[in-house]
Amino acid sequence: MITIAELRCAYDGKTVLEVPHHELEPGVHGIVGLNGAGKTTLLNALFGFGRNAEASVLFDGERMSHRNTAFQEAENYFHPGITGREYLELFAGGTASDTTSGLNELLEVPLDALITSYSTGMRRKLALLGALYLNRPVVMLDEPMNGLDLASVRVLEAIVKRLGEQGRTVLITSHVLGPLINVCDRIHLLQHGRFMRVFERGHTEGLEQALFAELDQRTQEVVRKWDVR
Repeated sequence: MITIAELRCAYDGKTVLEVPHHELEPGVHGIVGLNGAGKTTLLNALFGFGRNAEASVLFDGERMSHRNTAFQEAENYFHPGITGREYLELFAGGTASDTTSGLNELLEVPLDALITSYSTGMRRKLALLGALYLNRPVVMLDEPMNGLDLASVRVLEAIVKRLGEQGRTVLITSHVLGPLINVCDRIHLLQHGRFMRVFERGHTEGLEQALFAELDQRTQEVVRKWDVR
């Protein structure tokens, strides 16, 4: 169980995330919201970056930290002079199982090639492998589907489902609702830095409408004034 209390983040004096209290049970949780809703800020704050000193972020009653959390960030840094295999060796302190190591049979990352030769999708998959090698009970994936082809998205869905079956707590953000609906036990709607609604598996009716309600209203107001001649 992840328990969040009095979590706030602000930039230039403007509050961009405010979570008085929220709980995330073991399982797969989707975090959705339009650009600027606070999704990446939330994951960064849970990992310990940029949150207020009064915030309490606990996993099973203990402070969430690098010891119990693996985080695949939306933008990963890779040293330009190393191969994918050398990158994964940086995670050797983890307790990756043979099964985790064998996932590259599906992801097909050319581990012996320099990372500078990788496509965007290859880099995303390499970062995912690194996070999984740590074998943490909490796994946070920020936009992991960016740059992936359809086959890789399918493999990612299977990996995320398996993590949930293993009793992990997985937090995943995405701009694409379909894969989240397929894999998530719960989907949390984040708007203006606050959790507004939670949708349970099998009961996601109204999710798309709630997500786009404000945007649709603004769009219609502009389109109605648009005079095409």
